[in-house]
Amino acid sequence: MIETTKIKHLLACLFFCMWCLHIWAQIPVEINVGHSGYYYQHMFSGKIIAEKPFGFFNTSSILLPYDKKRGIEVMSQSYLTYEINKRWATGLGSIYAPGNRFVPSAFVWYFNKKNDISYLIFTRMDVWSKPSFELFGFVEYQGSKIQDFNLYARLQLQYITSMHWNGHLKSVQYARLGVDNKGVQYGLGVNFDQYGPNTKQYSNFGLFVRRVF
Repeated sequence: MIETTKIKHLLACLFFCMWCLHIWAQIPVEINVGHSGYYYQHMFSGKIIAEKPFGFFNTSSILLPYDKKRGIEVMSQSYLTYEINKRWATGLGSIYAPGNRFVPSAFVWYFNKKNDISYLIFTRMDVWSKPSFELFGFVEYQGSKIQDFNLYARLQLQYITSMHWNGHLKSVQYARLGVDNKGVQYGLGVNFDQYGPNTKQYSNFGLFVRRVF
């Protein structure tokens, strides 16, 4: 009950922020429904002032497994960003997770898009006495031909390790394969999650729906 209330409050806060900021930023929102649970994520960035290098970045996700013993996972990262050039950016902010609550964090990313393919490499480290290090990235293909249906595909990877205890905390491999129809992407989705030094694994096979608002 307490976890459900926290999730409701977090979702309300996230959607309020998205509503306030959607004028300046495109917001890709995705929901995946599978055999072992639900997964939600969004990621967006934008400039505070179009001509200036300062901006904002937020990525958040919620995992709701059917197995209550596994527990609900909530993660949200928010940063004030500085654009070094069109491909590189850095920033300071915080990451929220139920275990450590809000922890200060810093990141550097590289983003590029060529024709129908875009890719991102994102590295983050906590700025406190017990830091963790995260490496995240994706490769995405989104067809842009003038037709009713285009191919959509994405591979998303993440690795998080602790720098003060047993090393590996979490790693994920998410794949999406489907179609783009008038700005809405949908199709097959598979999630693989590994936890802890013994890399206990969970999987989730299902369907996804994605849209950029």
